[in-house]
Amino acid sequence: MITRMLTLLAAGWLLSACTDGGIDASPYVLDSMWMCKPGAEVDYCAQLDQDLTDVLSPTSQAFLAHEIAQDPGFDCFYVYPTVDLRDEPGNTEDLTDVSLVFRPLYNQAARFNGLCNLYAPRYRQMTIGSYSVEGGYRSTPYFQRAFADVDAAFSEYLRLSGDRPFVLYGHSQGSHMLLELLARRFENDPGLRERLVSALIIGPVGALRVPEGEIAGGTFDNIPLCTHATDTGCIIAYDSIFAGDADNRTPPGEPLPCVNPTLLGGNPGVLANTIWQDNLGVPVPQGVETQWFGFPELHSAACESDGYLGIDTVPGDERVEQLLTISPEVVQAVLGGRSLHVADVSYTIGDLLRIVQVQAQSMP
Repeated sequence: MITRMLTLLAAGWLLSACTDGGIDASPYVLDSMWMCKPGAEVDYCAQLDQDLTDVLSPTSQAFLAHEIAQDPGFDCFYVYPTVDLRDEPGNTEDLTDVSLVFRPLYNQAARFNGLCNLYAPRYRQMTIGSYSVEGGYRSTPYFQRAFADVDAAFSEYLRLSGDRPFVLYGHSQGSHMLLELLARRFENDPGLRERLVSALIIGPVGALRVPEGEIAGGTFDNIPLCTHATDTGCIIAYDSIFAGDADNRTPPGEPLPCVNPTLLGGNPGVLANTIWQDNLGVPVPQGVETQWFGFPELHSAACESDGYLGIDTVPGDERVEQLLTISPEVVQAVLGGRSLHVADVSYTIGDLLRIVQVQAQSMP
């Protein structure tokens, strides 16, 4: 039985098996089923150079060394977005090739290990084609298979973590997985909600519903939207787009829930820091020698009437003329999407890091 379980795992299967005595054994007890896990032999998030150069002005830059937090007081559980771009509905069955996972892992998650112990499981996610299945993706076996893996990984995280507080963090399909997790495990479990620092549900594109003008109701009655940086047990959610763009947005039918990160204790309307990596196709500013470069307070953010988070450049900033080639409008065109979905985290990551740190300090 044990030999057979290891064979299945080596093939990339993430189905639960049974050990002697009939006790369920999760494949996530193996470090190899995690992209990032504290103490694992291979922790990709701990291996990456995250040193940053902030572009403060056309002639001024600041180097910021990234340091992994030692013995932090909380954890982060991250679920990555869709990287399997096959048109055919299905699931990623072979998890041995993780090269496609690196981009979202590094651009969205890895920097958080400066604040928290970071857990990021591999999972048999849905292909992009699964989203076009008639009747909706949530009713498909592809969604259920992907969620079963995330749920099993979270169970293993709970086994390891004791009673530590934690952040749930996902983007796009990762957010869809976490919304299901919140519904099944948290909505009716006050004990788990007490441990929840916050849920970063980034890029849900309509998967989260909250009545207009309210902070709860709709999808959840007991897990509200965050309204202040010291709120805990709440959700931060938004879908970003180039501000005022009328041609490249999908009308949501009813306003999307929008939590503007800049209003949660930051500089209202101004994003703390937009961070890019040198392999994203964004022009690297002259003089930058690190893989990462940021633009503190260069971009603005505001929830628009349909609930999209509109991103723009701050008027009058002397860096704007120099950086027109990476304005939100141009980035949206380069990404080839109808929104800034792929860059949802790139623009707001400075605020998300700040918010999570304050929220964790505010836990009871």
